[in-house]
Amino acid sequence: MIFVTNAAGKAIYIGREWTDFTGQTLAEAVDYGWIRVLHPEDRAVVRSIVAEAIRREEPFSVRYRLLNPAGHHIWVLGGAVPSFGPPGRCFLGFLGAIARIPDPDEARARGTIGSFDPPQDRALETARSSLEMAADHLIAAHALLDRPGGAHLLTGLRTVLYQVGLELARSDGADGSDQVH
Repeated sequence: MIFVTNAAGKAIYIGREWTDFTGQTLAEAVDYGWIRVLHPEDRAVVRSIVAEAIRREEPFSVRYRLLNPAGHHIWVLGGAVPSFGPPGRCFLGFLGAIARIPDPDEARARGTIGSFDPPQDRALETARSSLEMAADHLIAAHALLDRPGGAHLLTGLRTVLYQVGLELARSDGADGSDQVH
């Protein structure tokens, strides 16, 4: 599922699959409401990774547990790539994805900053609209280009990522442009 944040890390768009996964409505999830459905033991790790990614304005990946409507945990891999825009290439927020993963051998939340490699075959399973599918593929393209030899293409791609994220927020009835600075 796709998500979009502003520069402060507040969710301005979350794919409709979120409610299926967590039982939390989209209205409850926006801003920082999504934190309430993270497993209590994983909240500090997720908050720390996201805060540091915001501070550094870099991609991130984090493995953690979401709580489903019955209160049972579901392991997911989430992460995002930064969006930058004018003037002066200012940081606007993140466009990211969350996907269910098998229960890991090591049952603890953990994450990294500096890269996000989305799980394979996620686009066909989770994207519900053509715009969400485009976002999935753009996130995958970012992961492929964020390596030696491709970095010079990232500026344009990040602009497109931002525009797609903003359009997702608008298509959901919440124009995030006033929240994204």
